[in-house]
Amino acid sequence: MLQIRTMRFDDIPYAVRLTDQENWGVTRRDLTRILKLDPKGSLVATESSRRVAVITTTRYGRKLAWIGNVIVDRNYRGAHIGRTLVQNAVKYLLKSNVKHVALYCFDENVKFYRRLGFVRDVPFVRLRRKPIPLRSASTAAPQALPLQKLLSADKKAFGADRSRLIRMVLRNEDAWYVGFSNGRSAKSYLLVKKYKELYELGPWVCISPPKAQPSEMLSLILAEITGKPIEVSCLRDHQAFGLFKKCGFRVMNHGYRMYYGRVPQIGKLEANFALGFLDKG
Repeated sequence: MLQIRTMRFDDIPYAVRLTDQENWGVTRRDLTRILKLDPKGSLVATESSRRVAVITTTRYGRKLAWIGNVIVDRNYRGAHIGRTLVQNAVKYLLKSNVKHVALYCFDENVKFYRRLGFVRDVPFVRLRRKPIPLRSASTAAPQALPLQKLLSADKKAFGADRSRLIRMVLRNEDAWYVGFSNGRSAKSYLLVKKYKELYELGPWVCISPPKAQPSEMLSLILAEITGKPIEVSCLRDHQAFGLFKKCGFRVMNHGYRMYYGRVPQIGKLEANFALGFLDKG
């Protein structure tokens, strides 16, 4: 009999093994961070006491929540376990008085989520750049944007407050950012996360930047990263897509941002140069 329970910290190794089957690159650190942010928000499905699937969620106050890492063991697919997990996660989030529930999904999963009440929003692409040879790293430019201003800019661009999440990433992981402020309203930052096999760019936020600044920021970051592939996700119709292609990034996959019920008008699409997937959506 299928049962759904709250994910525990001792479930994390199992969840990592599941995501490894899909080559998602999710780490114990990623999942530990998610559980610390909301100890009751992630779920495990069991069949006769055997774990068979997981789902994670991340809440950003009461305005927005994100679903990520929906995965069912390959030996148990086709029994609607994923559907049950998503329904339970949505129910939990709505009971927590979250106004909007969202997720990122690749094209092949759009029909699955539409049947569960999600509607398509903007399309995105996942890109990768092959590693370039190792060389002596230069000293990174100083961060001219204080963290508090970074968090303020991120909230304006993203549409909800994810300051706890960003602080945890910067405090506990191999992560850093480059940020700039040009006057009262113009603020930009680009965050980099280092994993065992690759680097990931994002979030990347630019609010009212000088025309050349996004290209300069990307070039600055790329000059610091050698020896490993780099992955990033961005909105398909955003100017950042062209910047990444000029720098040698190639499309890996396509997908959509989706919202439960309806698409709200939150955040600033033009300010989100890279998505980040901090919640591992």
